[in-house]
Amino acid sequence: MLFMYGEFLALVASFCTALSSVMATKGMRDTDADTANLVLTGSQTLVLTLLLARGLPELDLMGLFLFAIAGIFASFIGRLFTLRSYKEIGVSTSSAIVGTSPLVVTILAILFLGEPLVLPVIVGALLVVGGIVLINMKGGRLSLELGAIYLPIGASVLFAVSNILRKMGTNLLPDSVLGAQFSTLAGLVAFVAYLGVTNRLKKIDVNRDNAPWLVGSGVVNAVAWIALTLSISLGRVSVMTAIVYSYPLFSVILARLILKDSEKLTRYTVVGCVLIVMGVVIVSLIG
Repeated sequence: MLFMYGEFLALVASFCTALSSVMATKGMRDTDADTANLVLTGSQTLVLTLLLARGLPELDLMGLFLFAIAGIFASFIGRLFTLRSYKEIGVSTSSAIVGTSPLVVTILAILFLGEPLVLPVIVGALLVVGGIVLINMKGGRLSLELGAIYLPIGASVLFAVSNILRKMGTNLLPDSVLGAQFSTLAGLVAFVAYLGVTNRLKKIDVNRDNAPWLVGSGVVNAVAWIALTLSISLGRVSVMTAIVYSYPLFSVILARLILKDSEKLTRYTVVGCVLIVMGVVIVSLIG
């Protein structure tokens, strides 16, 4: 069904995002987040650049600029805020707050892209966000450390803005591979500059145990970014983002398979997964 092609690509992006995250987590078991981020983003950029060997389309400077800013917001600043929030207030709380990005995208798409205010999209996005919150519940609650809550909130907004910019970029330059490549390259350059200024390059630790997982994570993430960019170009960014952010559902499954995660499935996790599936179905079929 042709009209579902964009939604299918968004689902591919969701699965690949989850797989990339789990592989990166596996690779980070004997190194730090800076190393993981550098290898992941570097290998992702390399794969996307090699795919451009097929030839460049006609370039649009404004389109490239929008893709570059989207990459800096998402793969550099947004990811940096996310990692810092993990340290400051914990992974569970941070992930739940960052998971509100589909709602932010919906609001921004209505305000700046003229997308219609459709009830199913709002309901579906709320269900996805609610599911993410429940999956990240530990001990029956989420405790908020208000002093650093700006970090995950900032990441949520940055990820949302980056998707809006990608949509604007694809309107000017409808090439998903080039868009994904330029976004990733801009994020990589900004991240390397940050590591240099903060004197962290010397602390990068890549070895034969973590390299395969981190490089593999980057390759899978390259597929995720192509699918994300293409899905956004084909449909409403609010709909596609809600579907992409269902990736915690895949993360739960993949973590148990790849990380041999022995954590028991709680009722919160089960209900959260159900809510995410419901949200994606509503957004995909009705929104």
